[in-house]
Amino acid sequence: MLKSIFAFQRKKIPKIHYIDELGQKLGISDEILEEIIDLTSDYIFARYPDMADNVPYEQYDEKIAKNKVEKAKKIFKALDDMYSEELNDD
Repeated sequence: MLKSIFAFQRKKIPKIHYIDELGQKLGISDEILEEIIDLTSDYIFARYPDMADNVPYEQYDEKIAKNKVEKAKKIFKALDDMYSEELNDD
């Protein structure tokens, strides 16, 4: 979703996978950027599971997983709002 905002804004899409860096480049609010930063390690871990000694699903219990999903929903809502605002401005 972060990269789609770059495309929508007709900006060059960075060829990186660090979602915190993408958020920073987009100027995401500090509140949402903190949530993105918190999920970055999870994203990297899921994308590159060989970086850890365990498989990703062994690292999370239900409580942790629910917390991460809630953070992701908050991020998606904020990005959707940002995208919708830009659509209405055009």
